Amino acid sequence: MTDPTPEQCRVAIREIIDDYRKATSAPTHERKRRVVLIAHGWCAEIHRLAEAALTLIDNGHRHESLILVRTAWEMTVSLHWLTQKGDKGAEGVFSEAARQSKALVGDMVKANFTTPQSVLNAVMQLPYDKTEEALAFKYFQQQCDAIDPSKQLYSVYRHLSGTAHPSDHAAYAFLNPFTDPPGLLKDPKEGLPVSEVTITQCLIWAGRSFDSLISGQPRKQFLKRKARELGLVQVLPHVN
Repeated sequence: MTDPTPEQCRVAIREIIDDYRKATSAPTHERKRRVVLIAHGWCAEIHRLAEAALTLIDNGHRHESLILVRTAWEMTVSLHWLTQKGDKGAEGVFSEAARQSKALVGDMVKANFTTPQSVLNAVMQLPYDKTEEALAFKYFQQQCDAIDPSKQLYSVYRHLSGTAHPSDHAAYAFLNPFTDPPGLLKDPKEGLPVSEVTITQCLIWAGRSFDSLISGQPRKQFLKRKARELGLVQVLPHVN
């Protein structure tokens, strides 16, 4: 099967987003699980990032859409890792958040920011356990490698990161190297249409991951069908 065209993916993206919005919310008893609450937020964010990326593309900002695609890719992988790890994964997310908050407070104190002592005390009392899951959530590559030892997931992330940081890749997009001296462009060169395919894959994987937490997996068959129609991978592998 040939790779799906950007047009096919755009149709699928809109269908998947529409199906997601129509989907029934998680039952009340499942909302008592921390992993469900975190996963819901991430899944909702991924769908909004997908829609925003399409809006940028439609308005001539394909280059800039890659920043959103990179965020969606990272969040999709983390979402799958979280659903596989369950409660321990949720504890890891909260522990890493506590570590970062404490580090921020330390920086604010050193920089002499005026912050209420009650706020500083509350942050410093946040629980932080150096668990395996907390360490994995701190380092995104560890999450990627636990799912895909072949490094393909992390390689895509590194490629997309080239537009999200001050890099030679970001600078090169605005140069014409075939003139002497090189031409300076006000608008970026048209890159490969990777956004649509990558967004579609993120939506399928994110949807399947979150759906695995919901009783009966109500969106499973729809997402499997979309993946088959486009020749895309239906679900990420289990975490090792």
